[in-house]
Amino acid sequence: MDLRRLLLRLASARPHVLLVALPGATEARLAVEAELGRRGWAAAVSPADADVLVVAGPPAPAMAAVVDRVWAQMPEPRVRVVVKAVAHVSGTLDAAASRLADRAPGGPVGHPPEECTEAHDEGASAPGNSGGHEHGGPDHGGHEHGDMEMPGGLPMADLGEDRDGLMLDRLHVALGPVLPDWPAGLVLRVALQGDVIQEAEAEVLDAGSGGSFWRDEDPRHLAGRHLDALARFLGVAGWADPAARARRLRDELLAGAEPAAVRGQVHALTARVRRSRTLRWLVRGIPAGERDVAARLADRLAALDAAVDGIPSPQPGSSRPPDLAALARAVVGAEFAAARLVVAVVDPDTDLVAAERGARYA
Repeated sequence: MDLRRLLLRLASARPHVLLVALPGATEARLAVEAELGRRGWAAAVSPADADVLVVAGPPAPAMAAVVDRVWAQMPEPRVRVVVKAVAHVSGTLDAAASRLADRAPGGPVGHPPEECTEAHDEGASAPGNSGGHEHGGPDHGGHEHGDMEMPGGLPMADLGEDRDGLMLDRLHVALGPVLPDWPAGLVLRVALQGDVIQEAEAEVLDAGSGGSFWRDEDPRHLAGRHLDALARFLGVAGWADPAARARRLRDELLAGAEPAAVRGQVHALTARVRRSRTLRWLVRGIPAGERDVAARLADRLAALDAAVDGIPSPQPGSSRPPDLAALARAVVGAEFAAARLVVAVVDPDTDLVAAERGARYA
């Protein structure tokens, strides 16, 4: 075996995994994230970076088409698996690693990767390789503004009136539904003038009427929900170490640990986040609806501290469905580069979004 083949076989032992979480599959997502952390497998940041595509939950039609689009963007060797039950997470990842090793150059011919069987919809939204925003068809991830497209699917700008009454170029783009640390199934379509969001529309693909995984009456779930949201926010902010610590504490709580057992570690984590000058500089002045990102983050940290201390907090957990209109309103006025931070600090529980719900704000 030459050096190139040997390196490819070694790389297949610790693959980069792109996790696609579907609405209603929070428990499966959490189980996959915990298992990936135990194995030391890296999270992929885009389809081009991924070796293994893990789908948490059985895809419904719209998200199945998105999964197909993501799969088509992944380079060989590649493997796709679907986790339909928490009990199958470890075995499914073992099978993925085995198939990936078989498919690496120089390896034996193995079984083909598990494939989803739903039909491919060319109009479905899927993430691209340029930051995750995609201009798709009018049904999922696109818009019906009649604007022309350039080669490669990039939208051309049209003209729109800005807040000062001037006619400026306006570009329509979309974020989601597949991005790291992004709410399951969420598509956020925005209209940009320059780098500022002027209009926004939020939708959850394949939204259902199922309940949330998170149970506010359980102190472990309440603290775990805030830790999960904090981990996702820190992941988007690019602060990997405390994000990983938040996930580990979340997993301990969901595995049965009492909040009092992790109280000291949680307080140390929230204190570290509060002390970070870099993080304060990053979120300073970013609008997020009625409250800015810094204020919303402070609320999250206070609610997390209260949850592990056993103190009732006015900060809601997950008992109420997310207000998609409020989410769309929160990103209007923010720079496009900050939109993911705004969504992350709000962190809507898309499991609770009823079918066919969407909202637009301009």
